[in-house]
Amino acid sequence: MTQTKMVVVAFLLVAMLVVSTVPSTEAFCFPDCYNRCANGKDGDVTCANMCAQACVVPVTTPDGTLLASLAAGKN
Repeated sequence: MTQTKMVVVAFLLVAMLVVSTVPSTEAFCFPDCYNRCANGKDGDVTCANMCAQACVVPVTTPDGTLLASLAAGKN
């Protein structure tokens, strides 16, 4: 009985670790939305505003680019 409990607890800990290391889809929402909307244009304020409202906006993209620089058209 004790061994079964330990196995279950170990499994749950490993499952929580795996889930916590997977990047959330919210982190990729803004860049994907902006790229689809702006179609390669930099500094498209309309697309930036729409995607900011549609997505939970992180401070940076996964590659470290500041999202504010995308909206302002800076590289």
